[in-house]
Order: sequence, then structure tokens, then C-alpha cells
Amino acid sequence: MRKVSITTVLMLVSCNAIANDDLMMTARQIFKPIPSAIPTLKDNPVTTEKAELGKMLFFDPRLSASGIISCNTCHNLGTGGVDAGPTSVGHGWQRGARRAPTVYNSVFNVAQFWDGRAPDLKAQAKGPVQASAEMNATADHVTTTLNSMEDYVGRFKQAFPLDTPPVTFDNFAKALEAFEATLTTPAAPFDRYLNGRWQRAGWQP
Repeated sequence: MRKVSITTVLMLVSCNAIANDDLMMTARQIFKPIPSAIPTLKDNPVTTEKAELGKMLFFDPRLSASGIISCNTCHNLGTGGVDAGPTSVGHGWQRGARRAPTVYNSVFNVAQFWDGRAPDLKAQAKGPVQASAEMNATADHVTTTLNSMEDYVGRFKQAFPLDTPPVTFDNFAKALEAFEATLTTPAAPFDRYLNGRWQRAGWQP
């Protein structure tokens, strides 16, 4: 067996460390690790009451015209925040032109929808519920449905105590945005690498 000198081993280790440092510097110039804290939303402070209300709205199919489609239908949290098909299926089994993007970490997007037409999640939340090929409802349908349920009215009052009336289409969108802001995935292996903890994570780039 050929013997390898200590000097050769040290040189290889040193070169590997330099390469890792260079890769780390390049990665940090392009990417930032996902933060553990819930991000701050413009004009919409995230509270526990608001986020919990948003979670209820996210899973509630009664807000759709058919009563069978919720936000979770296309942004299924159990399948990576998306649906399982090649494109999303909405009202009347209409198939959309695109597959719904994941809702996980969407709060960090510079704009929403594949074409970036919505500046934030508040604006995005109002789109699918009113789209004829998706939930096919209207703003009036949403607020009328919510106002017909005492529990929802009470929760809107808790989430938006300074608003009269508390149940509005804008507040519906704000609650959804607050919940979706909590759908982040910090401390993934790549985030640990960016934070310089890849050695303790048990893998190398």
C-alpha cells in the first residue's frame, strides 16, 4: 500500500477548506438563510388571533361558490404547499393553465403569482377566491358567508379589534396573509450550510 505523507494530507485538507470557503462566500452573496422569526408584514402586524383566523379561512371550502374548494385544495400543506397534478383544478373541474406555486416561504417572494402581478400575499389572497376557474366566489359571498357564522364574527373581532365592521374582504385577506407568513421552513440543511453549520449537520457541500 502506498504511503501518503503528512504534508500531502495537510495540503489536501487545506485546499478543501479553501474551496469550501470560496463556495460559502459565493453562496452567501446569492442566498440568505430563511429566518426563524415570523417576518414583519407591511400594514399588517401578525398576531396569534389573526394567524389562527387565517388558518381557519385557509382550510374552509365554504368560502368558494361550490362549497368544496378551499385555499388548501391547490396549496395543499401536506404535499409541499401545492397540489399533486400537472396544473391546478378549480370550480367545475376546470383545469388551470398553471400549477399553483407553493405557499411555503411565499412570504419572502418579491411578488406573488407566477407572473408577479400581486405585490404581496394580501393582494394575492383576493385573487383565487374570485377567479372563475378557481373558487369562483365574490367579495360579497365571502363576507356574507363569514357574517352568517357567529364563531367567525367573534374571531374577526378578536383579530381586528379596532375595525368596524371587523368582517371585511380586506381583513379576510389580511388574516390569510398573517397565517401564510407563518408557513416558513427555517433550519433546512442548506440554511444550516449558509449559517456555517454544515459540518455539524453531517454533510459537506
